[in-house]
Amino acid sequence: MTRTLLVIAGEDSGDLHGAELLRELKLREPGLRIIGVGGPRMTPFLDRKLADVKDLAVVGFIEVIRHLPRLNRLFKEILAAAREESVSAALLIDYPGFNLRLAKALRRQQPGVKLHQYVCPQVWAWKKGRIPDLGTTLDTLYCLFDFEPELFRGYPVDARFVGHPLVEVVKPECDRGTFFGETGLDRARPLVALLPGSRTGEIQRLLPPMAELARRWRQERPEVQWVLPVAPTLDPTFVRAHLGGAPVTLVQDRTYAARAYADAALVASGTATLETALLGTPFAIVYRLNALTYQIARHIVKVPHFGLANVVAGREVAVELLQDEVNPERLGVELTRLLEPETARRVRAELGDVRGHLGEPGAAGRVAEDLLGKL
Repeated sequence: MTRTLLVIAGEDSGDLHGAELLRELKLREPGLRIIGVGGPRMTPFLDRKLADVKDLAVVGFIEVIRHLPRLNRLFKEILAAAREESVSAALLIDYPGFNLRLAKALRRQQPGVKLHQYVCPQVWAWKKGRIPDLGTTLDTLYCLFDFEPELFRGYPVDARFVGHPLVEVVKPECDRGTFFGETGLDRARPLVALLPGSRTGEIQRLLPPMAELARRWRQERPEVQWVLPVAPTLDPTFVRAHLGGAPVTLVQDRTYAARAYADAALVASGTATLETALLGTPFAIVYRLNALTYQIARHIVKVPHFGLANVVAGREVAVELLQDEVNPERLGVELTRLLEPETARRVRAELGDVRGHLGEPGAAGRVAEDLLGKL
């Protein structure tokens, strides 16, 4: 009898982690039927695609409210598909606001369904009240950071540290010579990578000040080159429209190479900060939220750092710029500092500490083995 697994990823990082895991699942059980929501990386492994991650990729309290009708419609469509396909288990990848609600609805609809979460929500940073909810709703919680399982001690959920899949995923897609040959960039000149995020709202808020700095430095520091790896969830035309003619080279399918061969980077807060730390490129973390969302968040976030790389390291290995600090002047100050050889050497050494907290390679394989044993 064919077993059917429902998989839900709600953003680009979930699509990345999900693709590696689905590949491992299909290698071990080719006949496993997988349905769900994913992006371009997960799509080849989905036997039935219910929606794309772009349909779920919304960040911020106020932004979610604006998109509620669409999200609720998709929520109902997923539940209907789960019932129609008689799914035996659900694998929910990160995206806790949507996925925890979905888990509860699935349990009500199909009491025997097994609920597994891949990537522990950041309850250690905010919404600690979610810990009992997760601990009693889920059957398994696969944690990427070594300190997370302890948070769920005493709850029935099987919370286990599996290591971070980025450890084996993050490596340049091509060698240095190929990258510079493809892009036409000069390997003898300084290169700055811009990573303004994978969602349209992030591009709208973060790219304009980055682009303005690039325009100013065209006159002030003409030796500096700029590259922007476009996330697969974004349309390059949309990104180019927010550059306003800034001298920035857009690249696709080279997101790791662009950072690995850059001398410094400006990176939106999120999984991209861990990726950049693993690549060893000095960077600053930037983020801007809707003003009201920020006012709400600042009262509930309980950790000293908002950048994942800093949270994992337990200290600031990358400067964090938030809200009004994300302006051309301040970005220029930080990039100037990061491009200094002595600063770059020191930062690279500190970034090496992040790697030690992420476990051994093989996270996706370990999760696949455990998950198949529980279907």
